[in-house]
Amino acid sequence: MARNPNNPFDMSSLMDAFDPERIQRMWNPQAMMQAFQQPQAQMFDMEQVIRANQRNFEAMSESNKAAAEAYKDLLDKQMEIFEKMTHAARQQYEWAEENAGPDAMKARTAAVNDAVEEALMLMRKMADNAREANEDAYKSMQEQLSESVRKVEESAKKASKT
Repeated sequence: MARNPNNPFDMSSLMDAFDPERIQRMWNPQAMMQAFQQPQAQMFDMEQVIRANQRNFEAMSESNKAAAEAYKDLLDKQMEIFEKMTHAARQQYEWAEENAGPDAMKARTAAVNDAVEEALMLMRKMADNAREANEDAYKSMQEQLSESVRKVEESAKKASKT
């Protein structure tokens, strides 16, 4: 999609946020683990942790890349909805211009307004559905997350006793 700064409906800069390669770089294991590095003495061998989990980091990176592609696809589909609806309005506009009398401007404006309103409503529904799906996915992970945290805490307690 070409960038057009004069078009208020140009979503290309918004879609940059969902660039799969950018998302993949964001989840680089070295960059993520940098937050755990201590400036003084290290509590554990971070390189060993990264090496041991490299396949998991790669799988997470691929999953996040796929999620970013899905969001980009969502935005593309929203734009498709908008384009189809405004195309229908333009056709109505052209018909009104050729066939309507003095009320042509009013009819054209109403047709475009209705199309834009309907397109935006459909686009919002699509975004709401995606948001709800994300919330449902996160809720389904809550129990697993709690169990994983419990296991990490138990493991840390056992390690501190040795």
